[in-house]
Amino acid sequence: MTHTLHRQGTYEELKEDFIVLVMSAKWFNDKGAAPKLAEALKILNKYSPVNTGDMTQASMYRAGFGIKPVEKLLQGCHDRSIFHGVYTDLETVKKVVDELKAADLGMSVVISGLYNEVKKITRPHTVNLSIGIWGKTELLPKHEEVLKICTMCGHQFVSRHLVMKLAQDVKRGRITAEEAAEVMAACCSCGIFNPVRAIKLVNQLIQKI
Repeated sequence: MTHTLHRQGTYEELKEDFIVLVMSAKWFNDKGAAPKLAEALKILNKYSPVNTGDMTQASMYRAGFGIKPVEKLLQGCHDRSIFHGVYTDLETVKKVVDELKAADLGMSVVISGLYNEVKKITRPHTVNLSIGIWGKTELLPKHEEVLKICTMCGHQFVSRHLVMKLAQDVKRGRITAEEAAEVMAACCSCGIFNPVRAIKLVNQLIQKI
């Protein structure tokens, strides 16, 4: 899964941005996987992720989930659900992965984050690396904070124009940075957007616009 792979930022910033993904394998162990995936989601949420979701349903920030989004995700869990949990520190990720390993659910587990950090807590089976941005880079957003925010949604559902509009609203006192981050997180259907990091980036961005 590469939609979590291309997050932009400094090494120190990305040390506070990790995603754990759990899914079944099509045509291999997907039939009857729903109960195992549901158990995996419970483990992901035991450790208080800053965001969570199912690529086939939505994230915890999507409208209509109400006050108990995890219960909604569990109700909609099926054999091809792809669950995510977003965490801000490596120690928590280690606890999540250790418990998933102990549960022995037979599902695929993918950790996205800085390779040198992730390898401290696990021995990866396979590694995917992002090699940067190619092409007409002059078309990228003017402010690096915008790109850092937008790449936290791997399917590019967080528009750079929305980011700038929300940042302007924060600067004018119409909304808080926390409220802006929640709007952005709601756009990311998978639940891989990191709203905690987005708050910091919005506060940096408003100093430049």
